[in-house]
Amino acid sequence: MIKCWIKSLLPVFAVLLLIGCGAGENSNDEKSKAETTEQDVGSAEQKEPEAKAEVKDVNNKTVGTVHFSEHDDHILIEASMKGLEPGHHGFHIHEKGVCEPDAAEGPFTTAGGHFNPDNKMHSGHAGDMPSLYVNEDGTAEYSAVFDRLTMDQLMENELAVMIHEKPDNFGNIPDRYQVEGQPGPDEETMKTGDAGKRQACGVIISKGGER
Repeated sequence: MIKCWIKSLLPVFAVLLLIGCGAGENSNDEKSKAETTEQDVGSAEQKEPEAKAEVKDVNNKTVGTVHFSEHDDHILIEASMKGLEPGHHGFHIHEKGVCEPDAAEGPFTTAGGHFNPDNKMHSGHAGDMPSLYVNEDGTAEYSAVFDRLTMDQLMENELAVMIHEKPDNFGNIPDRYQVEGQPGPDEETMKTGDAGKRQACGVIISKGGER
């Protein structure tokens, strides 16, 4: 009689054992998923931009943002724009983080010249970024990896991002062109790349909202 009773309980024990193992597996799966989620969040936090600029036009209207983040030994520059004139535009970092659309000498002239700590000619300035191309609908998406700047320079020098009205020729004028009777680019070209007036400007700040 006792043997029969034990035999009848064996299937029950087997079922309970399987349930217990399944619960353990689920617990491990949930733990693994939680750890993966934490890693993903950590990775996302590391990829967040470390510096940014809200870019505004001469009417003080926001036309886009520029983000700067460390990428290996370089700076990753990412920008999203709207409401601009189609075509190529000079896109630079200027030496002063002061964007005044109503400045006495012209819009955003308070931002000074291109950021140029090594006193080089254009297009060798540290602030000479690749040009910004604006689509026919006035929008632009921009991404470039840059090796002329460090994050410390961006955060310590109170700089600004500038969008110009014309393309930047980067001082690339062949000698067959004559400027005031002389071949090649003139002094002004070698300062700015003939990118024209300043259309939009943004002060570079940290991602936390401070310089």
